[in-house]
Amino acid sequence: MNSEVVLITGANRGIGLALTEQYLVNGCSVIATCRDDATKTDLMSLKAHFSDKLLIESMDITSPETIHGLANKLRQQNISLDLIVNNAGFLDRDNHSIHAIDYAEAEMCFKVNALGPLFLTHCLLTLLNKTRLCKIAIISSSKGSLSQAQGVDWYGYRMSKAAANMLAINLSTELVDDNVAVVSVHPGWVQTDMGGSAARVKVNDSALGIINVINNLSIQNTGQFYDVSGEQLPF
Repeated sequence: MNSEVVLITGANRGIGLALTEQYLVNGCSVIATCRDDATKTDLMSLKAHFSDKLLIESMDITSPETIHGLANKLRQQNISLDLIVNNAGFLDRDNHSIHAIDYAEAEMCFKVNALGPLFLTHCLLTLLNKTRLCKIAIISSSKGSLSQAQGVDWYGYRMSKAAANMLAINLSTELVDDNVAVVSVHPGWVQTDMGGSAARVKVNDSALGIINVINNLSIQNTGQFYDVSGEQLPF
């Protein structure tokens, strides 16, 4: 039986929910976080089947107070983490041009996609399991690549995903001697509320690909950027 403890943000729907279910099926214990209690219906359904393995916690990735609160709660319960999956995401869907920018929406992209994972990792570092290799995964996007050819769209989203990739690089360099491996993963164009129904990749297929990338993560390949097929992408 798998004894790993996995914390997943944005776990109430889409990729986060699929990751939560798959890790539970794989025998892991999962701490599933979401911002709004009213949206955790599907998580509660999973709780009915995995009551001893699933812990559902309210946390707003843009709120340092709730992140601190979660970290303190887990510390008081003597919970050690083996994997942190920074999955929660935000898209400034209407920011198509520099001539029409909703700055608040762009700013929210940075809070959710880059700064939130930074602060969450900071607060949870002391909870990482010291007895084995620990892992941190950042669900990024190829839209944040500075090397790949890009069109013009979603200013805040693309900029924040580039920042998230830099977070992965920085963390991988600083934490390598602590036996913590870090990876940035492009989930594909996925059939979620964000990706839309026309997207090419099914949610479960994306989740399984992400898990495979994480399973193959080691100290030797820490700090890299992959898609769900395992192909390495350029930053």
